[in-house]
This record gives sequence, C-alpha cells and structure tokens, in this order.
Amino acid sequence: MRQWLALTPRDALLIRDGRRFDAGADTSAEPARPTPSTVGGAIFSAYGGLPGAEPEEIRGPVLAQWHAGGWWTPYFPAPADLVRSADDHSLVTRLRPTESAAVTDLGDGCPRLMVGEGDPLDGWLPGDTLGAYLRGELFTGADPHRSVDDLDLGFVRDDPDIDPGPLAREPRVGLGRTAERVARDGLLYQATFLRPVDGVALLAECVLPPAWQRTAAGPVALGGRGRLADVAEVDGVAWPDPPAEFTEGRVLVYVATPAVWPDGWRITVPPGARLVAAAVGPPEPIATASPRSPGGVRATRVLRWAVPPGSVYLLQFDNADAAAAWAIGDGDRVGAHGTAYGRPAKDRLRTAGFGVVLTGVWS
Repeated sequence: MRQWLALTPRDALLIRDGRRFDAGADTSAEPARPTPSTVGGAIFSAYGGLPGAEPEEIRGPVLAQWHAGGWWTPYFPAPADLVRSADDHSLVTRLRPTESAAVTDLGDGCPRLMVGEGDPLDGWLPGDTLGAYLRGELFTGADPHRSVDDLDLGFVRDDPDIDPGPLAREPRVGLGRTAERVARDGLLYQATFLRPVDGVALLAECVLPPAWQRTAAGPVALGGRGRLADVAEVDGVAWPDPPAEFTEGRVLVYVATPAVWPDGWRITVPPGARLVAAAVGPPEPIATASPRSPGGVRATRVLRWAVPPGSVYLLQFDNADAAAAWAIGDGDRVGAHGTAYGRPAKDRLRTAGFGVVLTGVWS
C-alpha cells in the first residue's frame, strides 16, 4: 500500500546541513534544502511516533504546488546534463556522452565524458516536463537546442532575487545564545531561511505495511525549533512515467533525492550493465540521526556527503529486455524507477528516502 503525504509549513524553514556553526566566529548561516531525513522524522511523528508503527519506506521529499482546481504540480531539480547554450542563454541544450582523449582519474569505470558548452540550467522542472525528458521527447530532430520558454521549465532562475523558485530565501538576523538560551553580547549573525511560495508543500510517498490502519495527523515539527507543518493525505500524485522501452539497452538514471552510496559519487552499477558517463553536481552535506536508537541524537548523529538531486548517470545494458527489467520491473520483480536505490532493503538511509531514482533513455 502506498500513500502520498503533503507537509505544508506554517512558517519559513531553517534547515541546517549538519556542519558546525559558531555564532561567535561565523557571520552567516546558509540553509539546506529539505532532505529525506528531515521529512522522514516529521512523517514518523504524523503517524503517531511509536516504534514499530512507521512506514516501511518514505520516498521524498518532492516540492509540489497546489492549484485551486484541485491538483498538484510536482517540481524536480533540473537534470545536470541540461545547460543554457553558451551563445544564447535563452536556449537550452544537452550534454552528450563523448569519447575523449582527456586523461582523468575515473579510469575505465566511466569511459566517456559529458561534453558541451554552457552554464548549468539552474531551476526546477514540473513533473510532466521531467517525464518528457526521461522519455527522450524534449530534444528531437536535428536541432539540439530548445527555447527556455517552449520547454515549460517551471522555476528557472535568471535572477534568484526576482524568481526565487519554490523556496524563497529570507535572511534574518539572530543573536548567539548560551545553553540556557540567554543572549550573549556581541554574537550577532545572519541566518537565511527558506519560505515556500504560495501553495508549495513537501510531498513524500509512504510505503505502508499490509493491513495499515493509521491515519497521518498534524501539525508536526518541521524546519527548526518551534516551527510546525500541517499534514494531509493526498491523491493524484505520482512519479513521472518512465519510457515504455529502452532502445539498445540504454538507461538514464536521474537522481531525485540526495543519494549516499557506498562508493561516493559512483552509482552502484547493476549486474549486466556498465557505467558509460555521468553528470554529477557538487557534493551535498547531509546530517542524519536516529532519536529512537540507543543514545539518541547525540550518539547516532553522522555527517555525510551526498550526490545531489539532479545528477544523471548513463548505463549500458546488454540488451533492451535486461534494461527494462532493471528499470521498470519484470513480472514480480520491482524496477528501480521511483524507488530508493543503492543500499540494502532495511538500511536506514534507504527507508528514509535517500537515493530515489527515476529512469529514462539516452542517446
């Protein structure tokens, strides 16, 4: 059984990435985008917060905007292989896997380089547009360029101050405090909060055990001390559809949520496939903790470096049937599309929603 939940913050969010911040030495604190661990804790609380009564997996978060007509538009970070043309920033083009004489430290594990000229397409794609990208429908024909306006790219930021995306930055000034929460003289700093624009919520798909009886209820704590979010079960939301077939065994893997894989930036290559090329963004710091484990937050707190959402990997399988079986499933076998990938089934990072991938085609 699967159920999508929407967490709608009542105020701006202050989410830290886990790195130490000293109000006496640092003058500003940058925010982190909501992570699977942040949303997972809130969803656990929404379902009652009792050990053994939590979802089997949580897949998200996905930023989505509610429309008055009664439907949601999910948004996803722009894929890392989409760039603004070097000659005209109003045009979007795509990096292509190309054999190169360049010598790198990647060895044979990634034989081709993603080649092209332009600046990263910074922004968010609505689910329908990302689905067209996954199915190879965005760039067709001889012309490798498309207009930004024609692609319906959603929140694409020419100027973050004018078009902030689904989460607007909101700087605030704070004062350092003691452990007793008493103000300390001279420790003034600035922290940037993230405020969801009108109608934007955090959505996550919950995989629930058989015979599940609980109903999610709020409000729950989310986004900083004393901050709350309303909770609602929602329908009509789904991951973008994958292609029906994978010509020549080629599978594109799009990273939808931060991924913490055993081999760092390298995706765990499935049996019968090889990694051809990758477009990976800068590593993203991720802090996780398990308040319910022995020792609590302090004993289980860990800082990791994650592959950022929007990263793209190109896999080559032996044939189209093997590619489809891995990506979208075959018979009773569940495909990788729309699931957390790269870690064991009961791994805490997997069940929290790290490493959710979507599959597509490449050429």
